[in-house]
Amino acid sequence: MTMNSTVKRIFLTAALGTALALGGGALSPAGAQVVERFASDPLSNAGRNAFFTEGDVAARFTYIAEEPSHFPADREGTLRVLYDTTLPAARISTPIGHVLTTDADFDFGAILTIRSGGFFADPNGFSQIAFGLWNAATTGLNRTGFPSDSFDLVGFDYFPNAGMFGGPFLSPGVFGGNILDNAFFNFAFASAEVALPFDVPLLCQFHHNAAERRLNLKVSRHISGVTFERIQGATVSVDLSRLDPAFLVNVAGIAAYFEGYSSLRATVDYDLLYVGGLPAPFGVVNRRLAAAGAVTVR
Repeated sequence: MTMNSTVKRIFLTAALGTALALGGGALSPAGAQVVERFASDPLSNAGRNAFFTEGDVAARFTYIAEEPSHFPADREGTLRVLYDTTLPAARISTPIGHVLTTDADFDFGAILTIRSGGFFADPNGFSQIAFGLWNAATTGLNRTGFPSDSFDLVGFDYFPNAGMFGGPFLSPGVFGGNILDNAFFNFAFASAEVALPFDVPLLCQFHHNAAERRLNLKVSRHISGVTFERIQGATVSVDLSRLDPAFLVNVAGIAAYFEGYSSLRATVDYDLLYVGGLPAPFGVVNRRLAAAGAVTVR
C-alpha cells in the first residue's frame, strides 16, 4: 500500500465515521461508550443508537418486542439474528464516533444467546456466528469468499460445526488494511476448541492490548442475577504483530454471512452490544478466585 493510498484510507475512514455519527445524532467524544441494550427496535432506529443496514437484513434480523427478559437487568425485547448460510449476507452497524486501531487499548463485546431450537451445523462445514467492529468505508460483506473484501474487520467468530477435524471452534479473526485486494493476505486469528452452551446468555468480552499487540477474548455464561462466570477453555488471544497495515474501524455491529450451501442454521438473540468498558451492572466471577474469597471483576 502506497503512502498516498494509506493517507486516503485514513481520511476516508475518519470522514465517513464522522458523517455516520452526525447522521445518527451527536458525534461521540473519543472516550465515549457505545451501549445498545436492544430495549427498542434498532432496525427502525427507535433506540439511542442509529443503526445502518446492509444486505438482506429482512431475512436475517428480527426485533421481537414482546420477548421476556432473559436474565435480571435485561430488558424486554431482543434482536433475533438468523445465521443461515443459504441466505444472502447482511449486517447492521452503529457508529463508534471515532476510529480505533492498534495504537490504543480498547474493549468491546456482546451478550448473546444461541438457541437450540432448529439448530443445525453441518459436520463438513465451517461457518460462524459473528459480530464485531469494522470500517464503514472499506469492509465488504464477502467475509467468507476468497478473495475476500472484508478489510479492516475485528470479529467475534464462533464456528459451531464439529467434524473429523475437531470443533466447535472459538476463532476470532482480525483483518488489516487492503493488501492486493484480498483481505486474507493481511489476516490474524487464533482458536480454542470449545463448545459454547445453548439457551444460556453468553457474555463475550474483547480487550485489545496495544502494548502487546494482542486481541484477547473471554466468554462467560450467565449464572445468576447480573453475574456471569468464565467458561473453561473459552479464552483466545490473537497476535496482531504481523498486521500491516493495521485495521481502522469506526462502527460496531452484527453480521451474518453467505456460504451458498447449508453449513449452518442458528438462531441467536442479542441483548447487549457495547464498545468501551463492560457496562453496569454486569460482572464476571472467576470460580477459582471466588472459592478463595468471592472475587467479582468487570
